[in-house]
Amino acid sequence: MSRKVKVLIGKEEIEKRVKELSLEISRSFQSDNFVVVSLLKGAFVFTADLVRALDVNPEITFMGLKSYQGERKGELRLTCLPDLELKGKDVLIVDDIFDTGESLEFACRAVLDMGASNVKTCVLLDKEVPKRTELRPNFVGFKIPDYFVFGYGLDLNEKFRQLPFIGYFEGAENG
Repeated sequence: MSRKVKVLIGKEEIEKRVKELSLEISRSFQSDNFVVVSLLKGAFVFTADLVRALDVNPEITFMGLKSYQGERKGELRLTCLPDLELKGKDVLIVDDIFDTGESLEFACRAVLDMGASNVKTCVLLDKEVPKRTELRPNFVGFKIPDYFVFGYGLDLNEKFRQLPFIGYFEGAENG
């Protein structure tokens, strides 16, 4: 039996919010002298739309994090390092979803260890779950309930990233 995909956040709503976020970020970074670090893989679609809408001209690079080995959660580790110099730069880390906060906090520490002078964060989704860190994103697209979501770059077993909306399977709203 196939499960029905429900739309949590539609394409037009995402487009509108991404434009709003880009204006907030452009005001926050007054010059082109900053670097956007997109966290792979989930944030690549969001990052692409976000940077195209900016009124400033940042450098763009990527960083990969991994915490799962098969189906078991393990220690967070870097799988892909930024290929740009971050020393002395202002950095905006872009992530797809902020749930416990551990991954974003790990990324911030790594970027600071690489010499960034200032780090701000932007997440597409802030999931309403208990956080395991004091860190809070500087820019948030949407707050969402505790559903397993996919689409717009987020995956379910490496599929559904191409969907133009944020979706979930019917029944997820019941736990």
